[in-house]
Amino acid sequence: MTPFRYKARILPDGHLPVPEEFHPKAGQEVEVSISSTEDTNGDAEALRRADHLLNRWTGIGRGSGTGVAGNHDDPLYRS
Repeated sequence: MTPFRYKARILPDGHLPVPEEFHPKAGQEVEVSISSTEDTNGDAEALRRADHLLNRWTGIGRGSGTGVAGNHDDPLYRS
């Protein structure tokens, strides 16, 4: 069987349509892989969330975040 790769919208009743060219038989076993096209946790989003957690929620991490490495000596060697 030739693999199919396609995008589909979930129907109101919760089912997914199959391509018209795909003719599975009732009871036939098929392999299915599903992923959302809405990328809500990519690299940029993960960095934003990590920075938010470090700055707002970790207590001891307050004042930390992405700029810490570049400025960690500032309090020691006032330049």
